[in-house]
Amino acid sequence: MSDKPVLAIDSALGGCVAAVVMPDGTAYGDSIVTEREQAAKLVPLLQEVMAEAKIDFPQLGLIVTTTGPGSFTGLRISLSTARSLGMALDIPVQGISTFEAMYHSCAPLGDALVVLESKRADFYVQAFDALGKGAEPECRLSGAIKAKTICGDAAHRLKIEGVESDYIERGLIDPVVLARLGLAQFTENGQKADKPEPHYMRGADVSVSTKSKREIDINSY
Repeated sequence: MSDKPVLAIDSALGGCVAAVVMPDGTAYGDSIVTEREQAAKLVPLLQEVMAEAKIDFPQLGLIVTTTGPGSFTGLRISLSTARSLGMALDIPVQGISTFEAMYHSCAPLGDALVVLESKRADFYVQAFDALGKGAEPECRLSGAIKAKTICGDAAHRLKIEGVESDYIERGLIDPVVLARLGLAQFTENGQKADKPEPHYMRGADVSVSTKSKREIDINSY
């Protein structure tokens, strides 16, 4: 284990999660299910977990956060929070794929397909082998999905759409698992953090305003 506490945070899926893992392996974690209030609930959740662990932010040795895919806004909230804390406290920030964090949160699995909610007709998917090695992430419609074991926050929707599989439905990742994955990667990298860059499998949804546009006659000025 690290000689300093590790903080893990995520708000890329349908809520917020946070955990502190102490140098002796003791872990404190909590989660909140919320679709649209991550910005308001994430920092108070961090403060609660830190208080439970009886430590202050400057005592941390590493911050771990997911890098997506997931909710466009939710992912930006957790990433910006982690980066801001890391910069303010001069603490390294380690990024971990949301797919990888979900796979290990559902373990033990063996070969499995992680399926994350896209909020559209298709799904974000990534296949993992029994060693936890992931294939290339993809976007797939339900008709193109076939796997013996499926886990993730979109498992319930996929099940409703009639895809046969052994399902493990999990709405949020386990923040303690996330902390330990991040610490393992950080240690493997020789105490150097992988820069947490967001993994957007597509751009944010945008729509054209239905309001009538005001036309200005420049000749009247």
